[in-house]
Amino acid sequence: MKKISRLFFGLLMALAVFSTGAQAAHAAVSIYANNGSYYTAYGPSQYWYNVDNEGYCGNGGGNCSPNNMKYTWSGCGDPVNYAVWTNGAGPNGWATHDAYIPGTNATNPGAPYLLGYNSGSQYHFTINQNSYYDAWVRTDPSDPWWYNIGNVWLDDNPCNGTSKIGFDEQKVAD
Repeated sequence: MKKISRLFFGLLMALAVFSTGAQAAHAAVSIYANNGSYYTAYGPSQYWYNVDNEGYCGNGGGNCSPNNMKYTWSGCGDPVNYAVWTNGAGPNGWATHDAYIPGTNATNPGAPYLLGYNSGSQYHFTINQNSYYDAWVRTDPSDPWWYNIGNVWLDDNPCNGTSKIGFDEQKVAD
């Protein structure tokens, strides 16, 4: 009888672990590519540069397109190039945000991002792009959850010297 009870308990625990793991695996994840339908770049086109086969999509990180990353030179003043990634069809409710930092042409020590959430709230943050190489970087690792992420902005105007600011994929996951 003890063997049957243990077997039943073991099967019950395996089912509980399996079902919990299966639920976690089905989290909604949206990747927003540069030049994708939820991406818009602004500013003079002569200051935007494309590098093929680089960035998240370019390095085969996912089944996404285009297979390039963009960059522009940083400065302090006009002209200002910036991009907006819009969370159009992605997760609603509580979610995390990550920015992909390409391994090339992303060397700015304080790339200025702005995260729009909760129908009008904003969170300004910087990422030292020179510290990462082909990596996803969490917006705020100490408190990563945001409610109703709407848009992410990145511009080339950090006023911290001249270096390259890489523009690549953004990820929103619940």
